[in-house]
Amino acid sequence: MRRVRRYYEGGYYFFTVVTYKRQKFLTEPDVIQALRHAIAETMKTHPFEIEAWVVMPDHMHCVWIVDDDKIPLRWSKIKALTTKALSRFSHESGSDLINCSSRKRRKYGKLWQHSYWEHTIRNETEHELYMLYCCYNPVKHGYVENALDWPYSTLKRYLASGKYPEEWAHIDVSWLDDVFGSHER
Repeated sequence: MRRVRRYYEGGYYFFTVVTYKRQKFLTEPDVIQALRHAIAETMKTHPFEIEAWVVMPDHMHCVWIVDDDKIPLRWSKIKALTTKALSRFSHESGSDLINCSSRKRRKYGKLWQHSYWEHTIRNETEHELYMLYCCYNPVKHGYVENALDWPYSTLKRYLASGKYPEEWAHIDVSWLDDVFGSHER
């Protein structure tokens, strides 16, 4: 039985998207540039609001607000446009990164895992926790001690614009234990 996805007008969603075979190249400058361009192009035809986004070397997390049910189309476009801009990840490139004939036949390429994980955010507490999770992810994986030091995140820009609370400038292991501890049931 196929997984049933339900989308809600004006819904909030958390996503995790992973690279093919968890290869660590998402934070390379050309990949970041292609990803930003793909997101901007997708937003022109299928708008969504970005609440949080973090790009890690082998995966990314984000929180979106979407006004329709075309979420799979958005991810398909973002993935396809990013891959198309980076010929080394094309299904046609001669690299050994891809050796699965069904993957070649379906033209999935070598940049992304085929699917993605999503969660419909049901209330304000979940919304805050998923946004914090996005910001905290570089600390969790040991790339930085303070989340503000990670360059591939909405944290710095959204703090400067006032979208995130000022105390989020100090997201580290000890701070987060205190915050997440207050949300325990």
